Amino acid sequence: MSLDLGALADLDVVTPADASPESWANGLGVTRVLAKRLAWRLSIAELRGRMPFSAFPGIDRVLVPLSAPTVALAVDGVERRVTRERGIRFRGEARVVATADRGGVSVVNLMVKRGLAEPAYRVELHRGMVRVDPTATLTVLLAGAATVDDLPLPPGSALLQSARERRIRCESALIARFDLTPSGDEPHP
Repeated sequence: MSLDLGALADLDVVTPADASPESWANGLGVTRVLAKRLAWRLSIAELRGRMPFSAFPGIDRVLVPLSAPTVALAVDGVERRVTRERGIRFRGEARVVATADRGGVSVVNLMVKRGLAEPAYRVELHRGMVRVDPTATLTVLLAGAATVDDLPLPPGSALLQSARERRIRCESALIARFDLTPSGDEPHP
């Protein structure tokens, strides 16, 4: 059962199954918006075959492979192999073409409005109990088995910033942390 975006705004843990599929701006692909705020939007996009991305002037984008260890992207004509451990950041104005298996590849897609916020991210392998930093805007499970509050988290699940302390329990999980700093502010150490 999918929830509408208004209902998702009240959740602090969102899975890909919670979001309804919607078309890309250019109509060539499908995405599931997990969370959306004034300055940013987090989604899981589905890539199949050779797919040009939609142009988003004034947006900074971060893309991290979810269902495959790597994704091939051409960014303004430069070929890149984007790994799950590193991801990639690029401007929304860039000409981007993804090449994925016909069977499909899922990617985490963070879009941030330039001038409102500055994105930073890191991907790390964790084992055991992982404290979700309350200053992190978003925490996304990329791979592995994990639970939060004894609820299983499928890959692509996002924990949104919350005053409530959260802990992820995992045997081994690859987790991405996204921090958004309001533009004009210096990041805090």
